[in-house]
Amino acid sequence: MPHGAYLYEIPGLTPYQDAMAIQQDLAGARSQGAVPDVVMMLEHEPVISLGSRAVAAEELLLAAVDYTRRGIDVVEINRGGRSTYHGPGQLVCYPIFDLNRHGRDLKRYVRELEEAIIRTLAAFGLGGTRYDGLTGVWMPPSGGAGPRKIASIGVHASRWVTTHGYALNVDLDPAPFTQWITACGLEDAQFTSMAAELGDPFTVVDVRPAAAAAVAEVFGLELEPLPAEDGAGLWPQPVHERLSVR
Repeated sequence: MPHGAYLYEIPGLTPYQDAMAIQQDLAGARSQGAVPDVVMMLEHEPVISLGSRAVAAEELLLAAVDYTRRGIDVVEINRGGRSTYHGPGQLVCYPIFDLNRHGRDLKRYVRELEEAIIRTLAAFGLGGTRYDGLTGVWMPPSGGAGPRKIASIGVHASRWVTTHGYALNVDLDPAPFTQWITACGLEDAQFTSMAAELGDPFTVVDVRPAAAAAVAEVFGLELEPLPAEDGAGLWPQPVHERLSVR
């Protein structure tokens, strides 16, 4: 039977650090049972994030001043994985889940995120696939082109509460993945987007309903919008509140 959960959609472009702060607030509330599972969906302002396995000297292809000149932040974060790029035209999904309700298995959790992405792509007639040893979702070889990465995954869990998640390329120039960084530490990899594969323009807003439905289906959730009065940073954290009055 589906579990109740919140869908938190943030309009416009969200600075990376703002999204991280919201995730931490939600994760704290989720760990204390103050909120149910939450699925965040948003678009980021241009940013390069370096995960726990990133090797900056090998994966950052430009000088620091060049990133600054292009208006791109470079941030080190606590998710798994290596480097990736986020920007306008990319759907970012951050599930704040208590894995005590979803199997307590991070590898299974990542596979299920991949499945949710594959189902999202299928809703638009695209056949995404996995490759052994590579995290994320790819488009298979076709028309003389080799495998092309269309979605990246990097997650973190603390006491089985998850943060970070996946990024699906909807309609953006894939050049940053190869010209600005060695994305995911993969040399010579090709990257693509839904718009490039289908030959039609798309927006993240177009894709969000299918993406939310796929996450709900894979994880057995019944999503409802996060109540408007529960604005960012206002989620109750009862354990912290009790400790503060001692």
